[in-house]
Amino acid sequence: MDAQDKTRAIVIKSIRYGDSSLIVKLLTETDGLQSFLVKGAFSKTSKIRAALFQPLTILDIVRTRSRSDLGFIREATVCHAFQSIPFEMNKNAIVMFVSELLSKSIQDSEPDTELFGFVHDSLLYLDELTEKYADFPLKFAVELSRQLGFAPNTNGFRNGYVFNLEDGCFHHDGIGLLYCIDSQLSEKFHDLCDSDFFDNKSLDIRNNERRELLEYVMTYYKLHVAGFNEMKSCEILRMVLSSI
Repeated sequence: MDAQDKTRAIVIKSIRYGDSSLIVKLLTETDGLQSFLVKGAFSKTSKIRAALFQPLTILDIVRTRSRSDLGFIREATVCHAFQSIPFEMNKNAIVMFVSELLSKSIQDSEPDTELFGFVHDSLLYLDELTEKYADFPLKFAVELSRQLGFAPNTNGFRNGYVFNLEDGCFHHDGIGLLYCIDSQLSEKFHDLCDSDFFDNKSLDIRNNERRELLEYVMTYYKLHVAGFNEMKSCEILRMVLSSI
């Protein structure tokens, strides 16, 4: 028998299914990553419209959990209406990056209230920021790696050391290392990893360094997340970072 219940959920991805329906991937507060069929989402008479499932929208849903892979959403309402994210191009680019990163890196459906809380609070934080948020994508990616269990190990850092992307540790030199960050940028990477995510204090990172670090962090994900492939949103994000 199917069970029907309520939960908060964050939209990770949505795909059109047939003429009028959606298949949506949601990060739920109670059950982790789940997929649902939303019947008739593009119908003018539908109570649950497709517009509700924009990337990273925070929803309250009533869902039916089935024994099949797909559950069904019976009700959906916006839990938190963003005040700035939908109206600012730069924040839109960040949201597209974050949603794609979550989609590619969260690979199981185990309940994880801490992960849900982190993503939820991160979105509210981004929505409130009015300045100095160019480092948000990098800080989010580093903190997400911590939530998922493969955070960089910063304990061995010394000035002049390089960061090895393969083992996630700092080394005194890059001899024999296939994937590493040079010593100068490794110092900036260390500062990034040790910064408080919810502290809006600006890091001493220039735009060109920020773009380089983005490439390195994405390589780090490719090396530590099975099946992680190219991020389509990175190109837009790289252009946007220089203007924030």
